[in-house]
Amino acid sequence: MAAAEPEIVAFTCNWCAYAGADYAGVARIQYPPNVRVIRVMCSGRVEPSFILKAFEEGADGVLVGGCHEADCHYISGNLKARDRVESTKELLGLLGLGADRLRIKWVNANEGEAFASEIADFTATLKGMGPNPMKKAKKISSKVPAAEDVMTRTDTYLCVECGKCTASCPVARRDPEFSPRSIVEESLEKMHTEIETGQQLWDCLTCRTCEERCPFNVRFSEFIRDSRVEAKTLGLDGSPTQAGQMYAWMRMMAENGLDQDRTSWTAGLKTKEKATAKNDVMFFVGCLPHFNVSHAHVGSNSLQIARDSVAILNELGITPVVLPEERCCGHDLLFGGDPAHFEALAKKNAGIIKAAGVKKIVISCPEGYQTLAQEYPRVLKDWDVEVVHMSELLAEKLEAGKLEFKSDLGMKVTYQDPCRLGRYMGVFDAPRSVLEAMPGVELVEMEHYGPDAICCGVSSWISCGSTAKSIQMARLAEAKATGADVMVTACPKCQIHFRCALSGKVPTDKSAVDIPVEDFTSLVAKALGLDSKTTGETTSKEKAAASPAKKTAAAKPAAKKAKSKAGSKE
Repeated sequence: MAAAEPEIVAFTCNWCAYAGADYAGVARIQYPPNVRVIRVMCSGRVEPSFILKAFEEGADGVLVGGCHEADCHYISGNLKARDRVESTKELLGLLGLGADRLRIKWVNANEGEAFASEIADFTATLKGMGPNPMKKAKKISSKVPAAEDVMTRTDTYLCVECGKCTASCPVARRDPEFSPRSIVEESLEKMHTEIETGQQLWDCLTCRTCEERCPFNVRFSEFIRDSRVEAKTLGLDGSPTQAGQMYAWMRMMAENGLDQDRTSWTAGLKTKEKATAKNDVMFFVGCLPHFNVSHAHVGSNSLQIARDSVAILNELGITPVVLPEERCCGHDLLFGGDPAHFEALAKKNAGIIKAAGVKKIVISCPEGYQTLAQEYPRVLKDWDVEVVHMSELLAEKLEAGKLEFKSDLGMKVTYQDPCRLGRYMGVFDAPRSVLEAMPGVELVEMEHYGPDAICCGVSSWISCGSTAKSIQMARLAEAKATGADVMVTACPKCQIHFRCALSGKVPTDKSAVDIPVEDFTSLVAKALGLDSKTTGETTSKEKAAASPAKKTAAAKPAAKKAKSKAGSKE
């Protein structure tokens, strides 16, 4: 039986590439008929999410066709397309689909032969690569929980309508249309349709600030999370950032047949692919390699966090297990209303981790930490793996006298409490104790800190808009007002969101909010004298976007420590 012909999706610009494809047809120029042409006004309008969606639906190859570089009808749209295709190729390589499944081609309106030749050559290449593994992917759908069950499970019925949730919510203080109290009232009045189809369901940051104040412990963030499942089945998604490209590759990672290439960054570091002793630990990388690509334009440098983390473990005498087939933890899918794909990822990760003989995991991402520690036991029957955040491990080693810093950093820092690490997991003191132990580092607190810390403004790539920007500006202003040289956060996403907020125009005096943002592990690596050993490859866009943090010595007034219920109320 002859092998099936490869299926190609071609996004072609209206003015040149589409016209060239049309010319090939009119002139009866022969080429393989297995291409589906989609006309767009400009190749620069082709988002990476469109390309990933085509692969997710089973396309064997994707071609982006545009005008020649000097001929774009929108000045530079084709150059934008070129950059997006290059970064998407990197993602395809990480995922294991293969960068060669994606091409970009400049075609003029009179170049029908060039279009036909490209399709013929692309078809031959794809035949050699074989079918897209996603063709065999099974459709996964989430079971919609009953509204009454969600309310009972999250203690929504205990609400006394005191309004403390709305009064303290960072979103409600900026958006008069948003109110946790009103959402709960609607649920109590059986107005479930209004909740499921309303924008407020997606505006919530699930940061748990409201839960810190609630006198009856209504779990509002969990209520929002589980209510999004039905909204998702209705086709609503809260308009995620970058048109949902992160969700696309997260869903794809839940499937079989992907030969991932996500561990090349470990070169020069000590790692292993399987536990060889009972007390071996695994470093869970999560989506850091992917964020390094998807957010290179804001200088995310997420992969450096992974390299620093492993280098720190090596310095402690630990050779961590790093699994080539590890997947995304599934956090964003769970909080984005897609528990089915979350559970698929959880089961796949659990199987890989069990096969590697791992019983303890160290992780640098708070969302991954909360997911592995709290959500995996909820959906996996035999999950018996200990999970600790990097800051907890380092605080433990520090207390035991097994962590010795070597470099005097000579800087004043302020610490941003990530929501998942702090309010979800109760970890406030560990990162602070490590920061205060670093030579030459002075820790100063912002106005809101500890359990009262202000969120970074975005959750699960959904709530990125003007409200998020306002929250970020307020938080950066607090950080700047401390006189700190650097804002330190223990969350890769916090780093991305704050750097993104500062990467373009800001709605205020930039000097009042412009402060370098650095990850906790990166600062630890510098204090250990490891920073020169861990510098890895960055993308060209990241090199252009990244700006070095200024390090200036400062006087040392006593730093405030975060207590379990300390800090001023927002």
